Amino acid sequence: MTKPVFGVLGRSLPHTLSPQLHNMIYEFTGYSGTYNIFEVEPEQVENVVSSAKGLNISGINVTVPYKQDVIPFLDDIDPQAKELGAVNTIKLENGIATGYNTDYYGFPMSLLHKGIEIKDKSFLLCGVSGSGKAIHRALINYGAREVLAASTNPEKGIPYSEIEKLPDMDVIVNCTPVGMYPKTEFCVVEDSVFDKFNTAVDIIYNPVETLFLKKAREKGLRTLSGLYMLIFQGIKSFEIWTGKNVDSACADMIFEKLRQELIG
Repeated sequence: MTKPVFGVLGRSLPHTLSPQLHNMIYEFTGYSGTYNIFEVEPEQVENVVSSAKGLNISGINVTVPYKQDVIPFLDDIDPQAKELGAVNTIKLENGIATGYNTDYYGFPMSLLHKGIEIKDKSFLLCGVSGSGKAIHRALINYGAREVLAASTNPEKGIPYSEIEKLPDMDVIVNCTPVGMYPKTEFCVVEDSVFDKFNTAVDIIYNPVETLFLKKAREKGLRTLSGLYMLIFQGIKSFEIWTGKNVDSACADMIFEKLRQELIG
């Protein structure tokens, strides 16, 4: 019997961890599947989705910059993904391509897995585009008391210079690419900002500990790497594609294996 085929769709994916992540999920669950990389230019996105329907492809992850671009080529879209205006997972079944957003699930699942409470807690998100929108909506729906956003665009959020004027809050989240490999020497906020929080979370996973998290840890904050969000959004994609439930206990094993790959 031919193995189901899955893959990740993007433009430039030399450092993607998606194949390793999904192969580890297969190993943990005993599932037999293959996972490929679909690296294409913007004008080829429509062809990838239409061709996938006629091939033995059961699911596609979608990464930047195509999370919005794929939407016109889908047959259906999950209400949550539609509200967010972004798709990062496509399920292909019986010639129908349906879009989902598993960033929405991956972020809160990563927090709850590590014992970071959401209900009745206050959050400040640094960055409001892309994954930040999904994270904002997820936190509200999971019962956060307050979710504010900081932005370089004053029409979209609080200016970064105004953060220190806020009352103390619970969790600060970096939703920007600031500090991502290879420009790892940057941090999205000033050191003094961390004094207002007890927990810091980054959605960046390379490096595993960004300068943002390092500074927060040195200030005594609890920290959480974006590698856990990557893992849980991947688990959710797998569950959507296969209908199989994945024990969250596998997340820590996968985290350690991927961490070792990232640090070499």
